[in-house]
Amino acid sequence: YPPEHPDGVARIAVSTARLGADMLALRDPPLKMAWVERGSPIPQNPETPTVLRAFRALDFRVVVEQFLTDTAREADIVLPAKTLFEQTDVIGAYWHPCIQLRRKVLDPPGEVKPESEIYRLLAQRLGMDPAVADAALPGVGDEAVEAWLSQHLEPFPELSLERLAQGPVLAPGHEEVAFADLRFPTPSGRIELRSEEAAARWGVDPLPAWVEPLAVTVGDGEDPERHPLWLMTPNTKNRIHSQFGNLEMIRAHDPHPVVRISPADALPRGIREGDRVRVFNDRGALEVPCTLDFGMRAGCVSLTNGWWISDGGAVNLLSAGRETDMGHGAAFHENRVEMERVG
Repeated sequence: YPPEHPDGVARIAVSTARLGADMLALRDPPLKMAWVERGSPIPQNPETPTVLRAFRALDFRVVVEQFLTDTAREADIVLPAKTLFEQTDVIGAYWHPCIQLRRKVLDPPGEVKPESEIYRLLAQRLGMDPAVADAALPGVGDEAVEAWLSQHLEPFPELSLERLAQGPVLAPGHEEVAFADLRFPTPSGRIELRSEEAAARWGVDPLPAWVEPLAVTVGDGEDPERHPLWLMTPNTKNRIHSQFGNLEMIRAHDPHPVVRISPADALPRGIREGDRVRVFNDRGALEVPCTLDFGMRAGCVSLTNGWWISDGGAVNLLSAGRETDMGHGAAFHENRVEMERVG
């Protein structure tokens, strides 16, 4: 257990890349329950079959959600989440350097509560000191939320709610050109093509070098002889991972999963444009339509991530829970499959 007061020491027992296996491996103490919000780990984390097994082994599962996602379907209790239109907030973005005020435009329906109110009620039920909740969470109601936001904006005079109400504001400290002063967060303060830090921290070659893909052995779900194709699972412009794919306007654009294969790989397998195919390894299988793509490198197939299990295209049914060599990321593109025509 972490200490009562944070001490600056990171204690990571569950890796994002190895979510299912690490959940199942916890013994001191064993994992008994899960609280999930703002994510759908069952289809989106690697090795979905193991993640499913880990969730089903728990005594209790709570999911805070707007939709009945693959993860919500596994919950004992689904708490209906507010939408972004139902509580005022101050937000940034991935795609621009501005800070914006997002005004509440309608009340949550029925008994839906903002997550901050859910936390308050849970803290009260657990007997926590109300002062702790007051310090960490906005109060209940629109006025209390705006007062809390104003308090947290005080260190940034240019970001008052009044100013933000007039329009977006560039984030404090924004630089139009990254590293314009040519100072970099490296030991030398310069761009390091040779990085002793990378070698020490990650055990990799200090110089950038080509490294063969991870050797996959029989018993790891993929046999290079039986599964000769590399499965690529890129993002798509039509969704944000598993978000928005259930909306009719998105479905009109992108109605179902499609796997892309090079004609050089399709021909010896007797696969033609539009055929329904089975993509599989020892971990799982998907049946989806295929399209021939002359832009695909021979030996690789591609299926965008984000499809739900109910869509029939949840790519992580095929992926392995492996970490990358640097950064503790998930090796989403280092998985072998085979493909065959169905029927």
